[in-house]
Amino acid sequence: MFMRLHSSYTSPYVRKVKILAHETGLWDGIEEVYTNPADEQVLRPLNPLGKIPALEIQSVGALFDSRVICEALDELQDGPPRIPDDMTAQLTVLRTQALADGLADAANLRRNEALRPGAKIHRPFIDRQDLAIKHALLALDRVAGDWDPDGPTLLDQIATAAALGYIRFRYTDLEWRTPCRALADWEQRFFDRPSARDTEPVNPPGHPAPPPQTVPPHWPSD
Repeated sequence: MFMRLHSSYTSPYVRKVKILAHETGLWDGIEEVYTNPADEQVLRPLNPLGKIPALEIQSVGALFDSRVICEALDELQDGPPRIPDDMTAQLTVLRTQALADGLADAANLRRNEALRPGAKIHRPFIDRQDLAIKHALLALDRVAGDWDPDGPTLLDQIATAAALGYIRFRYTDLEWRTPCRALADWEQRFFDRPSARDTEPVNPPGHPAPPPQTVPPHWPSD
């Protein structure tokens, strides 16, 4: 079955899809195409929202939103399910996936705001995202200790890895590991996996690293 993934170099949502594809053995059957979201002619017909990732699947058409794509890939693979069939376990995994995606959302929104010229930055917005990042990390820390290192890598873990990878890439100075020890220990183990090593975000070829954020990230007090 032909599949083409419209991708980017740094998106945590794209990385979530790629990690799942690697973990389930589907990656070798996917063609990856780096697509600029601003390319209206290519992306808009696949996703009316003009966002990546978008996955073209033969006989199915284009799917978009990383959550939908991951559910489709989980149905297509032959190994153990990455979204459990049991309703309670399934809802737990999907809830934690939403938390990890929200962490990536907050980190991305905060970065975009903090790259604006100083006088144009809306500090209450920055503060709100800082709190969202902090409390998302603390909440993930509370569940990370329950993840079975010998079991299949479920979608909540994959989503968490993608979000933490974005934090590692864009927020290198954020000191979150000391208050989130269980999550930090899990992060260290997970990022030794081939699926994590093979999907590391990089700056696009020919593009230098972006300038530092005008308001550096920090661990806020409530």
